[in-house]
Amino acid sequence: MAESVNRKQLNRRMIIVFVVLAVLMVGSITLYIFSRTYFNAWRLNIPMTPLAFERIMGRTIPAVVGMVSASVIIALVSLSFQTITQSRILTPSMIGFDSVFIGTQTLLVFAFGTFTPFFQSPIYNFFVTSGAMVAISLLMFGSILRRSKNNIIFLLMFGLVLSGIVSNGARYIQALMSHYDFYQVQAATAVTVMNMNTDVIRVAVPIIIIVVVLLLINHRTYDVMSLGAEQATSLGVNYQRQMTYTLILVSIGMSVSTAMIGSLTFLGLLVVNAARELIKTHRHLPLFICSAAVGIITLVLGSAAEQLLSGGIPIPFIGTTLQVAIPLTTIINLVGCTYVFYLILKENRI
Repeated sequence: MAESVNRKQLNRRMIIVFVVLAVLMVGSITLYIFSRTYFNAWRLNIPMTPLAFERIMGRTIPAVVGMVSASVIIALVSLSFQTITQSRILTPSMIGFDSVFIGTQTLLVFAFGTFTPFFQSPIYNFFVTSGAMVAISLLMFGSILRRSKNNIIFLLMFGLVLSGIVSNGARYIQALMSHYDFYQVQAATAVTVMNMNTDVIRVAVPIIIIVVVLLLINHRTYDVMSLGAEQATSLGVNYQRQMTYTLILVSIGMSVSTAMIGSLTFLGLLVVNAARELIKTHRHLPLFICSAAVGIITLVLGSAAEQLLSGGIPIPFIGTTLQVAIPLTTIINLVGCTYVFYLILKENRI
């Protein structure tokens, strides 16, 4: 009887949380569109004509689609990765996707020049970069997690070393380039939330949808896998095959999102743990939905706030304007680092 009451309370809590998150998502997207259109027109003191609104929305809608799709895939692959590694303080972004992304762009320019189609064409560049990240991450995840029996510490150390080698190697190669090639590489690797590669959205979004659907289909399997390898195997789950399958999906999802929107190292960690605290369940389907919703709100609302603050806010009665130019990725990574530190201390006390 008590168990039934607790389950009803949890279900009621989930419904309330999902309704609130849905309202916040709609409000975040609305605020972002307002910050890109009417707020900018008011700040620049220019009229917002229907033609201008249509042109701005032509750039705003792809940005919203990119942020929403990136938030969803990062949340889902982060939760799946935490399940198969049995760790709440780990996210696949921490392994060094951003370093591989920069290294791939640098090698393309150094080997073939800036006028090669693999660098100039956004579509070709997207597939080359994503393919390199998928290949490297699969080799690293598969070999380490399989041979070391989920040795998380070794995985983090290997990822840290690989990231350092690739980053420093890319800097050395960039020092050998001409000024023109160097600036081209810098422009290509300066992918952020505010400067995402919208040209590849029509290619990236279908891939993201496929990965999301495949992860959602297996939500019951992940519920069993969260019990541990031995328990999941005894309940009929082919743990090794499912882990390899999940690693492939994680690698594809993270590679595509990094190539499209840049590195968001701690976003997955934050939204997944926030979802766990909000709905208090071990079931992956509601956790998937809640994590994705929190990720969308974080990214879209943060981008809207960045737009509003970077434009300057007049301070009444003082006659000055407050301007804040802190990138959203910096705030996410700062909060994420602090939260990882808290989780490590919490796990150590336990």
